[in-house]
Amino acid sequence: MKTRNITIGTVLLTLAGCAAQLGDGEYNGHGRQEMESTLEEIMSGSWEYDGDWLVSPTLDAPDGASRVGMLIAQSQPGLMPRVQARPLVGGVPSGEWVDVTETWGEEDHYVGVAELGTIADGAQLRIAREDAAIIQHFRWNAVVPEISVDLPEEALDDEIGAAQEALRSELSGMGIVTRSGWGARATRCTSQNASKSRMAIHHTVSGSANPARQMRGIQNYHMDSRGWCDVGYHFLIGIDGTIYEGRPLHLLGAHVGNNNTGNIGISFIGCFNSSGCSGLGTTTPPTAMINAGGRLIGRLSRVYGIALNTDRVRGHGQHSGQSTSCPGDRLRPRIGDMLSIARSGTTAPAPAPAPAPAPAPSTGASCRHSYGGNYGHLACSSGYQCCNGSWRTRGSGCGACACVEESGTRGCSASSGPPAGASCTHSYGGRYANTACSASYQCCNGSWRTRGSSGCGACYCTEETGSRGCGL
Repeated sequence: MKTRNITIGTVLLTLAGCAAQLGDGEYNGHGRQEMESTLEEIMSGSWEYDGDWLVSPTLDAPDGASRVGMLIAQSQPGLMPRVQARPLVGGVPSGEWVDVTETWGEEDHYVGVAELGTIADGAQLRIAREDAAIIQHFRWNAVVPEISVDLPEEALDDEIGAAQEALRSELSGMGIVTRSGWGARATRCTSQNASKSRMAIHHTVSGSANPARQMRGIQNYHMDSRGWCDVGYHFLIGIDGTIYEGRPLHLLGAHVGNNNTGNIGISFIGCFNSSGCSGLGTTTPPTAMINAGGRLIGRLSRVYGIALNTDRVRGHGQHSGQSTSCPGDRLRPRIGDMLSIARSGTTAPAPAPAPAPAPAPSTGASCRHSYGGNYGHLACSSGYQCCNGSWRTRGSGCGACACVEESGTRGCSASSGPPAGASCTHSYGGRYANTACSASYQCCNGSWRTRGSSGCGACYCTEETGSRGCGL
């Protein structure tokens, strides 16, 4: 049988012991020797200005680093930003800046790698300052990639990666999107691990919009930067509750350091921390996600005989030897709910929307919302309209809303309207007038800029989800 060798950096051959440490899959866990940044963090001073570049803090790599890889999400479509990397030894640069080369890209998501040409114990990146403004989320690592393997030529020629065996028949009927369905690359994995005895819950710390594209980005990042044989997780769950097949289930995963044997990796696509998730979508896992997680956990427990308790189903950070907040402080408490769904086979009810509170009465032409915002005549909050100093239910005879600000905390005034200038479309779909703001950015004559650092002045109105927009 004809085979082809996949080369993962010849510098690896000089490292004694790396094959045993990295090749068995047990050492791996996402987040190791990895750094994440949002545009706010990059622009806030943690990255230093150096002429036309913004230079990152040092990423320590005590296990060694010969390659830098990155996964970048942008707030709008465009070319991959210009990024360079350099190795450090003992905190001191030991080589020249080298370009990070794109290996995969779709619209506003990119994966890139740079070979450092040496074994370092740290690395730095720098981003061209004029390209940085459209960065939404940036993840990068400095690692010695995994050892190459020999695989059949015909397997490598299959661009859409089928598993070595079909999705288990016991999982049929769950609506799982198979690898071919979301456009996976062919797996290079060979380590069998058919027996499963536990499950680990993760979040991807990425955007949640367009989960299939997120899947492709995560897989390419895992394979191209770390040299892994496939995406590290066995299943991933989208914001709408869609379940995606990740690494084939009969293979050893790579998701919890030193805890992968017999462990099914289930990751929720999105960022579910109460802080540090700016611009990545909702930080509260929706009911559809929790229901899907519960159904999947229940079915896997029956297939493999895994007990439905917190010893056998736990978050990434709850495994021994892990120092991570994964799966986030807003997802981790929902593991118990998913276990309940798994045991009962029933789904959790959607939470009832909270009724909009009636604002306090006001006097004068403008109105003050009970949440603190000031509204001009005919301006509207989520459920009410200011009519000559008095709040009335929207649609009760005052006419069209002159402007709308739904949170109740900021208010709006029709008389001051947004300044003339081109509007912006958020990557989540909302339209924003000139000087209108999303959670982290402000529209400035058709271009998105970081709030507070753009010179565009105060936000005319603010709509934080990114999906509705404001001011138009």
